[in-house]
Amino acid sequence: VQAVFNSFIVRFIVWVFVAGMIFHFIAGVKHLLADVGVAEELESGRMAATIALILSAIGIVASFVWIVL
Repeated sequence: VQAVFNSFIVRFIVWVFVAGMIFHFIAGVKHLLADVGVAEELESGRMAATIALILSAIGIVASFVWIVL
């Protein structure tokens, strides 16, 4: 079992799923904030989307370093 989880391919597949979950979680938080009235306008919505994308990218890179490397 240990040899399977030490495989690069398995760690990469796990990272892909974790990356998707990170993006989905951050985008979900952004949508929950929009549901309560934060960042509903076009300009603030674009800013919130940009911030969500940047936070997702940071989390995805961090998870890559943690899981794959």
